[in-house]
Amino acid sequence: MGIRNIFTNSDKTERLMKFQAELLKTLALSSDTLKHWRKRTSTLLIEAADVLDVCFAFTFQSGADDRYTLDLFWQVTPPPGTRQIIEEMVLERIAACPVFGTVPEYSLIQTTALPDATQPDFSTLRVSIEARDFTVDSPSSRGVVGVGIRSGRRWSGLDKIAGDSMLTALMDIAGSVRTIALYTREVERFATRDPLTNLYNQISFWDLLKYETERSKRQQYKFSILVIDIDNFKTVNDTYGHEIGDSYLKSFSSILRAAVRSGDIAARYDGDQFTAILPVCDEGQAYIVAQRFIESVRELSLPLPDGGTLKGTVSVGVAVYPDHAQEARDLYLLAGSKLSQAKSFGKDRLSMPTDQDTVAALKSIGEKNIMILEALSRKQFVPYFQPIMNIKTTKIEAYEVLTRIVVGDRVIAAAEFIETAEGMGAVGKIDYQLIDMAFSRVREKNYTGYLFLNLSPKALILNEFMPTVRRFLTDYHIDPSKMVFEITERDTVKNLNLVEHFVHDLKGEGFRFAIDDFGAGYSSYQYLKTFSVDYLKVDGEFIRNMGENGSTEKAIVKSIAALAENLGIKTIAEYVETSAILGQVESTGINYAQGYYIQRPSPDLQ
Repeated sequence: MGIRNIFTNSDKTERLMKFQAELLKTLALSSDTLKHWRKRTSTLLIEAADVLDVCFAFTFQSGADDRYTLDLFWQVTPPPGTRQIIEEMVLERIAACPVFGTVPEYSLIQTTALPDATQPDFSTLRVSIEARDFTVDSPSSRGVVGVGIRSGRRWSGLDKIAGDSMLTALMDIAGSVRTIALYTREVERFATRDPLTNLYNQISFWDLLKYETERSKRQQYKFSILVIDIDNFKTVNDTYGHEIGDSYLKSFSSILRAAVRSGDIAARYDGDQFTAILPVCDEGQAYIVAQRFIESVRELSLPLPDGGTLKGTVSVGVAVYPDHAQEARDLYLLAGSKLSQAKSFGKDRLSMPTDQDTVAALKSIGEKNIMILEALSRKQFVPYFQPIMNIKTTKIEAYEVLTRIVVGDRVIAAAEFIETAEGMGAVGKIDYQLIDMAFSRVREKNYTGYLFLNLSPKALILNEFMPTVRRFLTDYHIDPSKMVFEITERDTVKNLNLVEHFVHDLKGEGFRFAIDDFGAGYSSYQYLKTFSVDYLKVDGEFIRNMGENGSTEKAIVKSIAALAENLGIKTIAEYVETSAILGQVESTGINYAQGYYIQRPSPDLQ
């Protein structure tokens, strides 16, 4: 008798070890296991039959949508009466759990390992339930798992080990499925939504805009889009910090959702730029929506830690399908051009297309507008670096940062688009994109020399320009004394005294200044008189024509060099394209040379 019991226990122990090995395989969750977890859990009942007289199992917990599900798992198909009896037993056990007290509303799912087989009515058998309840903080979840034992005995010995192992497996499977479901839901949300504002993101915007365009073509109705930009938002971030900036964006997004109609689609396109698609909406209705939004933003007031309040404004561009464009991208580009117009007219306003503002008309009067908007959207503005050489030592001591649009193999110089960009009011965004990329290259190459950046005098007095530059310098750990701003005459400035004030303050911070194209006009000498500058860049026309017969040009360049030396200012000759010109430049007393003979502009910073 004793010998028989030893062999029996040994055999059961071996079966238990095999069963636990199978459980470990189950716990090594794969994507296939999670996909078919209900079928795999019901199969566990068949495997458990070798070591435990178990006839059903269950899990009860909330899913990714926070709704509860009762999953009942069977070895074989139970009779209808048995299902009802077991469900009542399980619900009674769930209600007894401290984490519940009462059974929450739930849906029932039943899974059978061997659906073609049947089992006897449980009403004639004794069945007891062994269960565990659990609470998980992350992701937040509470639930119960359990198994039904046909014999009705309490667990002990090897039965308890096998039962506990199975309950642990059920808990791990149920918890993993919920975690993966929540994770999948979050991945799907982040794939379509902006995490800060919970508005649609740029990718979703384009998908939805293309869908709406095609649907409008089929059903022949109009729809509108708004392209929206927060005025001077960079100043908010630079003055109050990104935490306040993020709070403002959240409040701004709430106002946008409230301003658009039910069924309209709001999206955060990029940074401080937003969009909205207004289905079945003509120009008049779009005007009402946009104007309501602008007025609501004016009323937005965000409390600040110092007791003050933050207020802002917004600029909006509008385009209507099919009145202004037939394709999704053309519609967006036209609305973007109207946004730029609203910015250039003083911000805090709405710009609507006129009868002439179709994409066809926009292309006919200049495709550069579209090229610039696309380049901004796709981040195709790229810094090119042209070296500035010390003529006496022949060493490269500085680089000028030049703006280029790079589209595939095509490189477009600033001269081809900068005037158009100014007319669109897009120069500021181009400058920010360019400076960000240039500073990134400086950090990547550990470059410690001087950088020359072109800007108009107007840029110095824009609210957001210098705070943005300072932030870039801090982010990339660049010394302001290595920055040289080239003042150009692209913009006329009526109040030079105001610019003088800004230049004086920036000089105090270590920034340096150069006058570009010096000698080309009276303003150059007016700038020299008004501003404290460090460099004069001699107008390229004088340098280019300073050949053997260019005695007049050479005399002018020589006099500029002498004037600069008396004032303690360094001089730079542009357009040095041959060795002969370099020789002529050297003979005039110019300090530095820049041009194709020295090196052509390149995206590489050496």
